[in-house]
Formats: sequence, structure tokens, C-alpha cells
Amino acid sequence: MSQFPHINLPLKSKLTFTANPVNVVPLPDGEILMNFASQPLITRLNANLEIVWEKIMQGQNANYVSSKLSASSDGRLIAIAGMVDVRILDAEGTKVLHTVEHGSWGWFLGAACFFARDNKTIWYVLPGDENATDELQVMDAATFEVIASYPLLESQRHAYVFHATPDNNTILLEAAAGQEESILMQLQLNDGIISLTELIQCEEVIMGNFAPSGKEFIMAPHYDGPVEIYSFPGIEKTAAQDQQAIFDGSKDFPAAEPDNINYSVFFVDDNNILVVSQFGRLLLLDRKDLRCKAEVMPEGIEFTAYDPDGNPTTNPDYIYDYSSNIISVMIVHNKLLLTTGDGQLRSYDLPVG
Repeated sequence: MSQFPHINLPLKSKLTFTANPVNVVPLPDGEILMNFASQPLITRLNANLEIVWEKIMQGQNANYVSSKLSASSDGRLIAIAGMVDVRILDAEGTKVLHTVEHGSWGWFLGAACFFARDNKTIWYVLPGDENATDELQVMDAATFEVIASYPLLESQRHAYVFHATPDNNTILLEAAAGQEESILMQLQLNDGIISLTELIQCEEVIMGNFAPSGKEFIMAPHYDGPVEIYSFPGIEKTAAQDQQAIFDGSKDFPAAEPDNINYSVFFVDDNNILVVSQFGRLLLLDRKDLRCKAEVMPEGIEFTAYDPDGNPTTNPDYIYDYSSNIISVMIVHNKLLLTTGDGQLRSYDLPVG
């Protein structure tokens, strides 16, 4: 039987929460900051996933809706982007230093704040209304004064994600309108003026991450398209591989519905790429040909087979698809972090082929 070789990953550490983590933010010295889907808490963990402190979100109203969390790379400031405001907090999460109030975002829209690599500016997006587009603003991180702004896309349609690049003066901004469209834009701030360039060559693909070399980045397909790699800073497509070729050779998960890429791809190092599948599998690709070289098997991750009605089944004749207990996959502080459906944060060493 043809199948992918397995790379078994022993569990390094885990922590169980009463609510599912939604944002995992790196801090100095291997620490991380987290918030949750249904509780107005911020939790700080050390490099061993041990709790340093837990705090109630300062400035949070009674009706909590999951907020977007970010922090400066020096750990000095925390930013919370909520439905109706942006709050800047001190490093301990105990004091609100600045608040930007705005109209309410629609569900699943908006953006986390972004701290520039030098931590001198904070970038964020405000919602528009029937008469105005969404608006990009840049704030001085020392004075909290707005120093630049730029009109973005049609109001109340997009979820935005900022991405750092190897160039300290360049930021990427991704805008997704559900399953309808995905747009990537390049941002720069020069002499108080924002320049924005829409990267039309990167339409309908989803940002992964940059290779450690900084010379290229990877994009996941929005639908059933190929995995694509683009050069940086030239942003020219240099490699692509269709999904059928990536999954070719796998016999381990027979089902009526074929497996496919679930919007997430990552450079592990310059030679290896991690793909997250719709079934919740982790496939390791060789950068040279973008073909699968191994399946990554993290300890404690389990799969359930489902029939066409969405009920669990063990009958191979009725299997429609599969799902693992993985909710999200991240590479943070050179570790593989997984969140699971039972509220766990699990840490593993990075897989290498």
C-alpha cells in the first residue's frame, strides 16, 4: 500500500483551558500571550506553557465578544481590537493607556492591531459606514497620536490581517471577504504618508509565512487551487503545486470526499513546508518539488470518521470524510503549537524531513 512515511512528534508540553484560545501572541524570552473565544481574559505563559498571570481584559464591557489580541515585540504594550474600540494596555495588562472608539464591526470582521518591527508605530483598521470605506490608521506608539490614514475597501465586508515582512519598512495587509475574495496589499509609511499597492498577482490566495531566508513566502489556495510560492521583495510567483499532486500517494484516509488544503501552509525552514489539510492532517512538503515527503503525527491528535449525515462512523463503506481534534496550527518561537477542540494548547518540536 502506498502511503506517506510518518514523522512522530512527542508532546513537549500542554495546558488545558476552560475556553478555546483564539489568539496566541509571541512575547520576548519565549513567552506568549493568549485570549479566548468566550471569556474576557488575557493569559500570559512562559516558554514551558506555564501560567505567569491571568487578567480580566481592562476596559471590557459586559457583553464580551471575542477580541483580537496583539503585542509589541519588546512586550511593552498590549493591543486589544474589539467590536467597538481599540485599547492599548501596559505590559501587565492592568492599565488602559489609550482607547480609540469607533462604530461596531460586523461579526468576524475587523483586524488585530499591528506593531511595526521597531515598535514605534501601531497600525489598525477602523470600520466604515454606508458613506465611507474602512480606514487604515497609523498611531505613534509613544504619544498615541494618529500620524497617517488611508481609505481601504468597501465598508463592513472584510476581515483584515497584517503580516510583517523581512523589510522593516514594508507590511502586507490581507483582506478576506468570507469565501468571496481574498486580496493582498503592500503597505509602506514614508514621511507620514501611507503608500498602498494591491498585489493583483496574489489574488484569491491566503498568506502563509516567510521562509527563514526572507527571500520567499508561501500562499495557500482560497478554494481548490495550487499552493504557490512568491519571491520577496519582487513578489513574483516562483513555484506552484496542485493539490492532487500533493495528496497523491496517500491511502491512509479512504473517504468519499477527497482531502484538500485547509487554508494553512507554513515554511518550517528553508527546505520544508507544513500543510494543514481539511481532515486535520499535517503534511510535510519538500520545497524543491512541493511534493509530500512525510505525514506529521503529533502525539495525542486523534481522528474521527464521519458519514454523509455528519455522524461518527467506523464502517469504511460509509465514510464521507474525517476530522481531527486540531482547531488551529501555529509556528511560534520555533515551536509547533496546536489548539484542540477540548481547549488545550499543545507544544511540539518542529518537524523536519
